[in-house]
Amino acid sequence: MSHQLLILGGPHVGKTHYVGQLYLRLTDRRRAPQYALQMAAPPTDLTAINHIIERLREGRSAGHTPSGFNEEISFTVTNLQGQEVALTFPDYAGEQVQRIVNQYLISPRWQELITQADEWLLFIRPDEVKSLEDVTNRSRSHLIEQRPRAKEALANGELSDPAFYIELLQMLRYVRGQSALILARQPRLTVALTCWDTLPNVADAPRPADQLRSCLPFLADFLAATWEPNALRILGVSSTETTLDPDMPNEDFVDGPEQKGYVVLADGTHSPDLTLLVAS
Repeated sequence: MSHQLLILGGPHVGKTHYVGQLYLRLTDRRRAPQYALQMAAPPTDLTAINHIIERLREGRSAGHTPSGFNEEISFTVTNLQGQEVALTFPDYAGEQVQRIVNQYLISPRWQELITQADEWLLFIRPDEVKSLEDVTNRSRSHLIEQRPRAKEALANGELSDPAFYIELLQMLRYVRGQSALILARQPRLTVALTCWDTLPNVADAPRPADQLRSCLPFLADFLAATWEPNALRILGVSSTETTLDPDMPNEDFVDGPEQKGYVVLADGTHSPDLTLLVAS
C-alpha cells in the first residue's frame, strides 16, 4: 500500500520541527514499538534531515527553510496492520505556498505533488493568525464600516488568513480536477493546529475543532461544507512543547528531543505519539 502525504503550510508554522521529531520517534529503539507507525525503511539520504536532528538534540530551533531550498524526505513505515506506507515529505520554504495564492501559479512539480498525494496535511499556527478585519470574521451588520478598511487592504494586496487558506484549498482541488460543488472524499485532509503549547485559551477550547472555530470560523465553516466528515481531521500538535531559541540551547532537551512533543486528538486528549498525525 502506498500512502503519499503532502505537508502544506506557510512560513514559521512548525513543519520542520514536526518532521524532525517524527523521524526521531520512529528511530527511538526504546519507545518506537508503542507508536502507531513503525519505521520499515529509513531514508537513503539524510541530508535534509540531519541538520534538523542536530539542532533539536542541542535544544535549539532548526531555523527557517531557505526560500530556494527544495528537498524531499522519504521513508517507509508500517502501520498496526503490518501494511507498508510510503511517506514523502517535501521540505520547502513556506513562502512557496504563499506564492501559489498570491501569484496564482503552480509549478509542474507542485502539480505532481498535489495530484499524487492521497492526504494533505495542512499546518496552521493559531497564535500567529493575523487580525485583519474583513467579511470572514465580522458579521454582515458591520459591512458598511468595513468599507474604508477593505479599500486599504485591497490597495495593499492584503489577504486575511481565512481567505488565504480557503483560496489555497480551492486552488489545490482545482488542480486535481475536483468540482467545488461535490464534497471531497480524496484526498483526506488533516488540519494540524501547531504550537499548541502557546495557545492562551486551551482550557476554554480544549478540542482542536473548537480552537479552529475560535480563531478561523470562516475556514471552519468552509471545511465543513466542502469535505466529507470522514475525510476531514482537525488535530493539534506541539512538536517540542516549548518555543526553542536558535542560539540558546534548552537544557531540557539533553535527555533527547524524542521525549518532547504531543498530538492533541479530536476529543482534546493529548498523546505523545506524534505518528498519529500521519497514521491512516
